[in-house]
Amino acid sequence: MKRWIVWSLSLLLLLTLCACGQPQQTEQTGQQGENAQTDEEETDFDPLVPESEAVSADWFQDAAFVGDSVSVMLEMYNSGSGRLGSPAFFCSVSLSQQNAMAYAAGDERLPEYPKGSGQHPRVEDGVAASGANKVYVMLGMNCIAGGVDRACQDLVTLIDEILAKSPQAAILVESVTPMTASSPRADGSLNNETIGAFNARMMEICRERGWYFVNVAEAVSDENGFLRDEYSGDQAMGIHFNYNGGEVWTDYLLTHVPEALK
Repeated sequence: MKRWIVWSLSLLLLLTLCACGQPQQTEQTGQQGENAQTDEEETDFDPLVPESEAVSADWFQDAAFVGDSVSVMLEMYNSGSGRLGSPAFFCSVSLSQQNAMAYAAGDERLPEYPKGSGQHPRVEDGVAASGANKVYVMLGMNCIAGGVDRACQDLVTLIDEILAKSPQAAILVESVTPMTASSPRADGSLNNETIGAFNARMMEICRERGWYFVNVAEAVSDENGFLRDEYSGDQAMGIHFNYNGGEVWTDYLLTHVPEALK
């Protein structure tokens, strides 16, 4: 009799343990399903901004543009036309993601902000002071000859520093624009293939990070991928724009705005 009671209690205990373990397994399986769904949703994000109906200049009032001498022409064009309203521009000659992080505040090679103040804050501090909610970044021409991977990594680091000071800002990475077919500056390290590789990698990073990618290069390239001569006022290097190029660039920005930000 005692043996039968012990056996019955053991069986009851075993059934109880199995019953208790079942909901935990179901919960874990459900959690794995949620994680899989989240990963799929993140993978489905398309960073490439498609063409849409043009926005008004007011849309850019809380925007900031970070760039090198190529973007300086966009700033100059907008100063004359006002077609992008009054965004903040943080653009200077020879600026790169690397030296933007290396220069100390006050260095005259950093963009001046506010304009006419004589002040040259670090880029991330200037963007924060502007209160920008949308930050356009086009940097790379001055450093991709040193390696695409490093240039991409440094740009991500700079953008992270901007976001650390402006966490509310949406990031819009503009593709680096190509060189003309006759560019005297093109060589084995800096050429349209290198630029293309940089842009492709940055678009993938934008997909991973949830940033937007604005492919300005497609608006100014000819059928062979070179910067159109009619958009370039730069025979010495074949990379900078004239006012015609600034107009086309502006047209592209006005008609390529993420729907989620409208």
